[in-house]
Formats: sequence, structure tokens, C-alpha cells
Amino acid sequence: MPSQLIFTSASQGLAAGRSGFCTVARHRAIPDRLTQLLENIGTPHESTEGETFTFRELEAGGKNWYVLSRFVAHGLDYTQRDNRLAHHLIFSGEEAAFLPPPASIAGRWKGWRNEWSGTPTWLEGEDKPLALENQVPLIPATTWRESTGTGAKAAWLINASGPASLSLLNPPETIRLLRLLAESSALIGKAAWAATFTTDTSLTGSDGFIWAVGPAHGRATIDFATAATLPAPTGDFARQAAVGVSKPGILPSGNQNRSRPAAPDKSGANSSLGLWIGLAVILTFGAVAAVLLSGRNKETPPVAATPTPARPAPSPADTAKTDDILRANRALTDVQSLMESDDYLAAAKLWLETAKLSPTFARNYREQILPRILSHFAASTSKQLLASLERPGILNDPKTCQVVAADAEEALRIIEELKAPHDEDWKRLAAIAPRARDLLTIDVRPVIIISGQWGSSDTGAKGASQADFRLSLRAADQITKFIEASGATTREAVTASIRLLPLTSFHLRDDKTKFIPAEIRRDRQSSAIESTPQPGRDPAIAISVGTRKNSVELNLLDGEGARTDANRLIEVKLANGTRQCFALVADQTSLKPLNLGASGLRLDTDTGVVRPSNWTESAVNSFVWINGAIGLFPAGHEFPDRDLPSVRATRSVLETDIIRLESKQGPDAPLYEAIAARRKLFKGGDYLQAGAPWVIQAINAQGTAGPRLLEFR
Repeated sequence: MPSQLIFTSASQGLAAGRSGFCTVARHRAIPDRLTQLLENIGTPHESTEGETFTFRELEAGGKNWYVLSRFVAHGLDYTQRDNRLAHHLIFSGEEAAFLPPPASIAGRWKGWRNEWSGTPTWLEGEDKPLALENQVPLIPATTWRESTGTGAKAAWLINASGPASLSLLNPPETIRLLRLLAESSALIGKAAWAATFTTDTSLTGSDGFIWAVGPAHGRATIDFATAATLPAPTGDFARQAAVGVSKPGILPSGNQNRSRPAAPDKSGANSSLGLWIGLAVILTFGAVAAVLLSGRNKETPPVAATPTPARPAPSPADTAKTDDILRANRALTDVQSLMESDDYLAAAKLWLETAKLSPTFARNYREQILPRILSHFAASTSKQLLASLERPGILNDPKTCQVVAADAEEALRIIEELKAPHDEDWKRLAAIAPRARDLLTIDVRPVIIISGQWGSSDTGAKGASQADFRLSLRAADQITKFIEASGATTREAVTASIRLLPLTSFHLRDDKTKFIPAEIRRDRQSSAIESTPQPGRDPAIAISVGTRKNSVELNLLDGEGARTDANRLIEVKLANGTRQCFALVADQTSLKPLNLGASGLRLDTDTGVVRPSNWTESAVNSFVWINGAIGLFPAGHEFPDRDLPSVRATRSVLETDIIRLESKQGPDAPLYEAIAARRKLFKGGDYLQAGAPWVIQAINAQGTAGPRLLEFR
């Protein structure tokens, strides 16, 4: 399948088809060998979505060349077939010496080609400086601070000798990733051009790249998913990345030629390369003019120039004072910017970090900054963390729960360091970490709830014990639908995994009980899900449905088969990751509903309807009750209930319950004060509290209560 390659240098470029589809004419400025090397790279990016960047160093024609590449798949080529492009920027060592880090160019240059529809040809009009977008300085490392909590972590990617060979996992989106790489590169000055990289090892491989984004065997790893929870590095590089300057009188070894971080490009039109080329031209013409003047005035004796007195070098004390001022100004601007964007967690971190490095900064700006941080920190941070904790899908996202828990614990540590008051906002923040860790115990899976009784037999203390659970026709029908959906046919069985779990509450995570191999098969009269038996034994778990029998049979080695009142959960997992649980309930009174907290419900103020929050809907909707339906009910609701159960509770349901409880008499009547409090909340429009604690309840066809599944307390 033909693809296109585009080669572009700082002064010229060419477009060509992949090797084998066209002949590339030789260009006087680029060696043939370099052209061949670039053709051999190919076009590894095949998806029409996204882009892949690489930066590599190649040797050709007796010189080293720096090649920054972007791979995309867009549009059609000149033969009207799908088009994949590899656009290369080629730099000589002389050009690279005056340019920003390669990752910065990759993200800031807007000349990357997305389509090429013409025949292979040299690109004309490309002999001009790169026009780079303006950006804030790379030091201090603000993107690292936003992503990981402190700019100091930009120093993870370098060491005393230059860029460190690393594998980077779970990166952010591409442009932000390039900014992270650029900020780390900026710490080592010209050595940044030794930091070769790829943004996707699955497409390009990791060989030849020092920074490999994706799995790379045998390398140290940085995982951006957990980077915020890890301690920051220390040393001069880390200090420079965090606050913008190193210790007075000391610069990192890779940055000896820079006394200050480079200022951002203000022109918006020409790159650093254009600036330096212009300067080189000016200097060249100046040298020529000097030679001409020298030749024209041979008879004029030279005039001795009066030497300019040398400016005394600044003392270490002056250097320290200057650095302190620069650091304070940068930190003050960044802290204020973070507060304006309502990121008080990052603002507080930066304040404490800078205050430790510069007591003068803390002394001068304490009254300006600290009261504002203290008054907003707990409320703002709680809001941010709860937003992450209450997004759809969080119940099956343990990684985010871990990050939120770690951030909440760090926020509490910062509050203590700031000596903030323990007010209501503090209490709300203090509750987030335990709540996040509670969510780590939840694993939402589809569950078919089947009530029944166990029959059992026991072959003795040293023998196996059996348990048999008879299935109703409705239960057998639901299991049959799952077997059919698995892909099993009368001709071909499906491999799967299966495990048996105790059932105390629904949706509890169990990472200890291992799955065992199983098989799903069908014939004309019956279907079955069975674990692979050990030689000479019956299957440990067997689910059979059809005309012959409808039952679940267990063959256990621990005597558990004798428990006729056991609640058990059988989980089946297909090869594609699909999971299905069958809850076999013999004693519903021993089940404890899983508590998802009061925030698991939301109130529609316009209609007065109470319903599950977005983040709890997956748990509520995961149940199938064989004998009836599922409903949401307020505290004190009585059964049997002749109304159709619903997971949306209306205002009228709540008011009817309160009226009934107010008129109830006898020894089981609720306390008058409790009902009066609920009535007051109801009149005030606080329906969530007026009905608390709410419960998700299974109801059978006669309106009788089944198992209590979830609660919101």
C-alpha cells in the first residue's frame, strides 16, 4: 500500500513516495545516504486519529544529522489511495546549536503537513526560518508541576551526564507530552539535542531512543498515572526545574552556557534559528566591511583605542540576591495564576516549596498570599477531588481512586503545615481519602440474582462435599441467554474462566480468589458452563440448563457443601473480558447492602425526583432480579408494595411514606421527633435527607421485599 514521506530541513525539503514506489532525486544539500535512511523508517502511524513524533540522530555523508519526525495518516495520495505521511525536519549540528529543544519545536511549529496529494517532488519555498508559536518559558517546569504536583519532577528525565534512558507510561495527550519533554530538556541546555525520543514505542519500537513513551524492556519506568504520588527528586536540576534558578553560583553540568533560562519568543513569526541566522549574516557583513576599510586606509596609521574598564564580576552575595528576586517574582506570579484558576492545591505546594528555598519570599509575601490560600484551600481542593471521585465510571477505576486518596492525604498534610483551622471544609476534605479507599473495594459486575435453596451431601471428613442449587425456569432462561451471547454453538465450545466466591455484599472486589479454566458448550437439549475438572474428578463448578436439568452443582473439598443457607456468587469471565455473575441467594436476611454514601443520589429540584447519581448508575443498573424488579425506596417504606418498583423515587412516594409513618401506632411506631424532623426537611425541599437512608431493594411480583442490594447512607 503506497505511502508518502516528506523530508524537510531548515532550508529545503522534498516529498517522495515510500521506497519501491518512486525514485527520489538527489538534493545537493542532503546526502543520498540520509535520504535512504529516512525512506527506510517508513510511515509507522496507520490510524487516522492522532499523531506520532520521533527525534533521532543519524550519521550520513560524514556528518551527524538531527531528524525530528511527525507521522500521521490523513487524506489520499496522488493515486487516490489511503495516505500515510512521514514529515521529517532535518537539522545540522550548526543549526541545532541555536535552537530550542527538539520537543519544543515539535509542539510549537505549525508547518507540519497533514496531507500530500501531488506527485513526489521537492518542496519549494521552504528555505525560511521556522515560525514557532509563542510559549511561556520552559523553566520553571510549570507543566510538570500541573501534572505531578511539583516542577522538580522534570529532573526525573535527566542525570549528571545528560538525558537518562527511561520508559514513560500512561502519558498525557501528545502536545502536553511534548511540553513535558521540552521542560526536562531545557534543564541540560545544548545537551537537549542528545535526548532522542519517540512518543509511541508500539509503533516505532524503543531502539535508538533515550526517552521511550511506552513499554521498553530493561529500562527504568516513570508512570504518569502515579507520578503525583511519588516523592520529588532533589539536587540542582530539581531546584532549577521547580523555581527557575539553581543554587547561587552553581549551574547544572549540562547547562553551563546559560546563566538564565531563555526568554519566550515574542515575535510570533521567526524562530530562534531565524534570529541566529540573521545575526550571523550581520556579523559576516561586518567582517567584510572591516576588511574593505582596512584595505582602503592602508596609509592611515591606526588609532589606539582607549580600553573600556572591565566591569567587576558580581559577588556571590549579589548573585544570590538577584536569584532570590527572580525566584520570588516567578513564584509570586505562578502562585497568583494558580489561585485565579482555582487550583489551590498546586498554589499551596508552590508557596511552601518556594518559602523553604527563600525565607525572604515568605517574609515579604506572607500577608499577600497566605490568608487567601488558607481561606479557600480546603473548599477548593475538596471540590476538585470530589469531582474526580464522582465522575461516571469511577467505581471500576481503582487507579483514579488511588490518586484521589493520595492527593487528599497530601492536602491534609499541607493544611497541617499551613496551620489552617479544622473547620467544616477541613472535615469534608478529611473524609475524601477514606471514601476513595472504600471505592477501591468495589468492583461493579453484571449480576443475575437467583433465590433458592441448597441441597447437599457429604462423603465424609476426607472426601468431597457436594452442593446442588435448583434453578427456576426464569433463572434457566437468563443463563441460557448468557450462554448464547458467549458465542458457544452446538459445533464449537467457548473457553472461559470461572470462580466461586462467598456472597456477603454485592460488588465487593476480590483480588485473592483465582479464576480457574472453564468451558461453555451447547447441544440440542442442554447447555452448560463447567470448570475444567481435575483427572478423575467431577467439575468443581457446573451450571446446567436445558430439558434434562436446571441446576448449579458444586464439588468442594472443604466441607462447605453442607451449608444449606449459604449465599454464593459464581463469576464467569469470557476471553474478551466480558464478565457475568450469578448470585445464588439462600438467606437474604444475611446479606448486607453495599453503602455508596449519601452523595450516591441526586435530586431533580424541578420535578422532586430522587435518582442515582451519574457515578452510581452503573452499580444500580447492574442487577437483574429473576423474581421481580428493582426499586429505590426511602427509609421506613413498608411492603408489600403494589406499585411498580422504579429506581426513580418521586416526591409523592416520599410524602405518602411520611403521612403513613405519622399515623402509625403501636410498639413498632417510629419516634415522633424523628418523623417531625423528616416532615420539616420535606417541607424545606430537602427530599434527600427527608428520605434518608435510601435503599435499592429487590421486589417480587407480589410486592414483597427481596434482598436489599445497595444503600445510600
